[in-house]
Amino acid sequence: MFKKELREQLTTDDIDKAAESNALITNVVFRHEMDISSVTERYYFNENGFIRSKAEGLDITEEMKSGVLYSAMKKADSICFIGDSVTEGTKNGGCPWYEPIEKYFKDKQIMNYSKGSCTVSYMTERADNIPKAQLYVIALGTNDVRYRDDAVCAMTANDYILEIESLRSKLSTLSPDSDFVFIAPWYSTDGDPFCLLSFAEKTDLNDEYSSALEQYCKEHSYSFINANTYIRDKLTVMPDKTYLLDHIHPNASKGVVMYSEAVLSYQE
Repeated sequence: MFKKELREQLTTDDIDKAAESNALITNVVFRHEMDISSVTERYYFNENGFIRSKAEGLDITEEMKSGVLYSAMKKADSICFIGDSVTEGTKNGGCPWYEPIEKYFKDKQIMNYSKGSCTVSYMTERADNIPKAQLYVIALGTNDVRYRDDAVCAMTANDYILEIESLRSKLSTLSPDSDFVFIAPWYSTDGDPFCLLSFAEKTDLNDEYSSALEQYCKEHSYSFINANTYIRDKLTVMPDKTYLLDHIHPNASKGVVMYSEAVLSYQE
């Protein structure tokens, strides 16, 4: 994975075999199956298990520094990212989408309260367990769109906004002086096995929820980011496998770097 000369000699079938081997080995050694994209030259163990090298490769431009997220993070001493599997790093060895950004904010306390497959109501019900922070970066809603389970999902854009407001209200009680950045529900590609909607229906609904969130943020003067246009454009000109592990999860190399770029590039 680190020797260009060797990689150039391998076929796609060879890489697939290497990926299968890596999954087996990491599952045995770390008790956690890792995708080959998150392979690192060294792994370190601490009292909680193993530590891998941080994702690298992000170059923040001056334009990104004037964007919504960078500006908000610069002003806060403590930052808590809240989200689903994309923020938790469920599929890629525990690498959240924002990890490449962390090296630019080494003086900040950065926390992560996320859960793979969760909807907004999951977080609302557990708001008391979320750490106090000066800034909350919230990326939720894609699973409300994808799962369509009325037991756990906000089934309409209006219900989604009500859940978002409930979560924000509880977090404001927890941290009265906190600021908020809301990220539109993540885009997911065609062939999503967990969504019974057609790709067009799912995409339209995701856009509807995103528009409702943008309007909510405008009305209440909260910061809003929609990274989906940037992500879609990248996936249009490059194979999905370059950035994604499946229909939605970024890999721990180019994927999280691209997602970080997508979020940082958004301007108000």
